[in-house]
Amino acid sequence: MTSGEEEHLRREAAAWFARMRGPGAETARPDFDAWRAAPGRQDAYDRLVRRYEESAILGHSKLSDLRLRTSASRRGPPPAAWWAASAAGLVVAIALATVSPWPIFPDDQPPQQRLAAGTGQIRSLSPAPGLTVVLDADTVLLASSERGRSRLVLERGRARIHARGPVDVQAGAMRVMGQDAAFDLSLSERSVEVSALSGSLEARRDRHPLISGRTRLQPGQALILADDRLGPPTRAAGRERQWPQGLRLYQDTPLAEVLTDANRYGARKIRLADPALGSLQVSGALKVTDPDGLARALAAALSLTVTQLPGGDLALSRRGA
Repeated sequence: MTSGEEEHLRREAAAWFARMRGPGAETARPDFDAWRAAPGRQDAYDRLVRRYEESAILGHSKLSDLRLRTSASRRGPPPAAWWAASAAGLVVAIALATVSPWPIFPDDQPPQQRLAAGTGQIRSLSPAPGLTVVLDADTVLLASSERGRSRLVLERGRARIHARGPVDVQAGAMRVMGQDAAFDLSLSERSVEVSALSGSLEARRDRHPLISGRTRLQPGQALILADDRLGPPTRAAGRERQWPQGLRLYQDTPLAEVLTDANRYGARKIRLADPALGSLQVSGALKVTDPDGLARALAAALSLTVTQLPGGDLALSRRGA
């Protein structure tokens, strides 16, 4: 796509952005859906909306303050012309906006390194000077740096991040910034969680910067974003502290849950000969990345027997069964 075509697409997206926020938006929706069905158009529209939200123009410029006061005095929604002027000036306004302490990741400069840990792996990597990341199983992390600041995007999974200097991490709808910090960050389909280990750390719900504000975390505190809501800081779970070494701390945890953790690692799985054994309670520090050692330890603690199945997996059963 040429630069002229890209500019034309941006202008079309800005026009639709204005139209879908003005009067008659629902009437225009079938035409809007038809427009964005063409290749590249939905991405262009999403980028424009994201930049509009992240730049928080309505919260920072004197001109926008005037617009907010003026529109608040009217009855009904702002006229379409207002949205059109706002959308048309979006790119210029972003460029002229005051630099935010929460930098925006430019769409045309994606992170350059793709770091990944496959199923059953825990990997320790150093993608840049002063930056070390530990990736849990089935984790993908994008990494780059800009003017001495490490920039990371957690696409899925869990990572432990050690940064000497500034670091900026995006995980779903959460933005985390640290200075000489160490922290765990995990992303699932339903939630994002950050746990502070050391250093200076702040987090926010990235998609609503004016509403959410920032939350400062002290070492030992955790923050969870779920259902698009950012909860208050809580005490971090101690059982997860040693996960980069494959260790988990359990306290009266069902055996089935322990095996669910363990079977994420290694090619050999631990099975239960009797599903009822899954309710047995387990307490202690266990290395879940060592299936043979874990099976022996569980068998000794719970008076069970370990046998090897034909496919190579291990089975726990009652003694004498």
